[in-house]
Amino acid sequence: MTEEEKRQETALFRYALIASAVAGTFEAPSLAQHFRNVASKGYQDPTGKTSHVTVNTLERWYYRYKKFGIGALEPKIRADFGLPRALPEAAIDQIYVLKEKFPYITGKAIYKKLVEDGFVNASDTSLSTVHRYLRNNGLKSRSYSGQEMKSFQMEFANRCWQADSSHGPILKIDGKTVQLFLITFIDDKSRMILHCQFYTLDNAVNMQDCFKKAIAKAGVPDMLFVDNGGPYDNLQLRMICASLGIALIHARPYSGQSKGKIERHFRTVKDGWMNCTDWDCFSSPEDADASLARFLSCEYTNSNHSEIGCTPKESFMQDYERFRFIPGEELERHFLHRRESRVSNTALIKFDKVEYEVPQQYIGSKLKVRYLPTDRSKAYIFTDENKLLHTVYPVKKVDNSKIKRTMIDYTKGET
Repeated sequence: MTEEEKRQETALFRYALIASAVAGTFEAPSLAQHFRNVASKGYQDPTGKTSHVTVNTLERWYYRYKKFGIGALEPKIRADFGLPRALPEAAIDQIYVLKEKFPYITGKAIYKKLVEDGFVNASDTSLSTVHRYLRNNGLKSRSYSGQEMKSFQMEFANRCWQADSSHGPILKIDGKTVQLFLITFIDDKSRMILHCQFYTLDNAVNMQDCFKKAIAKAGVPDMLFVDNGGPYDNLQLRMICASLGIALIHARPYSGQSKGKIERHFRTVKDGWMNCTDWDCFSSPEDADASLARFLSCEYTNSNHSEIGCTPKESFMQDYERFRFIPGEELERHFLHRRESRVSNTALIKFDKVEYEVPQQYIGSKLKVRYLPTDRSKAYIFTDENKLLHTVYPVKKVDNSKIKRTMIDYTKGET
């Protein structure tokens, strides 16, 4: 086998390890998890030896292939063999990884990351060396094209929803200045607004409340497409989507264009309603909700949309027979937050500063607890098989103090 054939075999071996990532056919919940799964196994390389690869190596191969194709996976022939090198190959690979992840990252930031992550030594490699490599290889921000972006639209309503938050008006409520936030869910195909609502906090709890109301009205989507902010990227939301059978998809960092439909809707709301409304007439978020609902009904939901050739409501209802609805009580269960809590010696579990009384038989056990963060009046104990065991309530210590208990007088016996 010639040296060229050996390099090609090596490239094919490397590609085999990243092929499912390139094709998007892996079964893991994320690309990072897929790479961890691949790295956990051993593979027979072209020399017949069993080799192991790291997650970082797989990531470098993946981004090099995406940028330059199969040839980028061949082992490089060093033109400077025997001479000192300005940048190690691992550092060069990492530069491409950083440019792929952060298209507008500066050369100074790249250099800092290379030093911090141990790819180069600051005493041996200067900032100008990195700048020179970026310039000579067309990697300056102004010449970097980034990932190709294409417009898309789903074939059916409820196939994919988009969701996001936007700053709303500032109201005077009970003499205090309050910033409102608008959380909105929009159907990708029809542009129908499934639910939108003003909240005083842009957080995960309020996002999930809005999500639940949207599902109650419009059915369960197949996919939910959101950004990477805290309200949209958290364990509880992932659990809720998994419980409902929804694929949770996050936009690539710094790619706001991918959520263009909901961003365009926010602009419509601001230009057509928010920026021409007298907010001194409003005294609560509910007032703002009612006014926005009237605007959407008159100016959006039932008006012809230029992109789809009909009204959002007409487009949405065309696929009504495909929709999947969930009864209210069952839907409520899907949105319960989940945690494990150990039972104290006084038969209590405590989380978020609330104590719940559980049956005495569970003292010392660790229980699977579910609860609604917006309603702490009760919580639920579930089995590993997802069956409800008990409904428990906050402890009432004063009431417990009035319960008659068995007392033992050691001079007279039990009374």
